[in-house]
Amino acid sequence: MAGGTGWLLLPDEADPHDYVRKPDDVVIGDGSLGAVLERYRVSLPDRAADVRFHDDESLIGSEGTLFLHFKVPHAGLTTFLQSLKLGPLTPGLPAGWDLGGEGQRFGWSFPGSSWHGAQRRAEGTVAYSVAVGQAAKADSVYVVAEHP
Repeated sequence: MAGGTGWLLLPDEADPHDYVRKPDDVVIGDGSLGAVLERYRVSLPDRAADVRFHDDESLIGSEGTLFLHFKVPHAGLTTFLQSLKLGPLTPGLPAGWDLGGEGQRFGWSFPGSSWHGAQRRAEGTVAYSVAVGQAAKADSVYVVAEHP
């Protein structure tokens, strides 16, 4: 395979970008990054790097929550926010974020006051909350997407 990298996944093996799953986690479909992003109507921007995700599902109803992290150059961030129909970022984290809950499980931390956020509540589809830490070369993006 010249000039590229391939992944060989065995049956029931997690996607190489997935946060570590607990043994009793529910997985809908194949649990791959592509399938999970499609379910939550999220498209990664071009040049997204350090992608990590976890799909927290439930067997009751259709609810579910996606926890997604990636880094992206500044231009890609604008396109990403537009794709989720989010307005401009405002200083601070999205309202109601519980930093001691699931985010801590995945090692998410938001030190200092340099974070910006945006939210869009669900109207029968998916609610999105995004926190962005801006740096010189690439932005760190944290997304929580929730099915109602």
